[in-house]
Amino acid sequence: MALSKTQNKRLGVILSVMFKEETPQELLQDVLEHGFVTQVDNTYELTDKGIDEKNRLCTLSGLNIKYSNEKA
Repeated sequence: MALSKTQNKRLGVILSVMFKEETPQELLQDVLEHGFVTQVDNTYELTDKGIDEKNRLCTLSGLNIKYSNEKA
């Protein structure tokens, strides 16, 4: 199953935050408003809700991308 444009964009922004890449503010707005990402000082981090959303979108797209502390 393919992701919608909105889901695809959201996953891209979440992954860019996860990998500490520079992300334009206008793209961060959606994930900040939905509580998937929080700003800590001058950086952004995924919230627990953001990790759940990343896992959900990765599952839908057939990807397995996890933080090292997520692996059991």
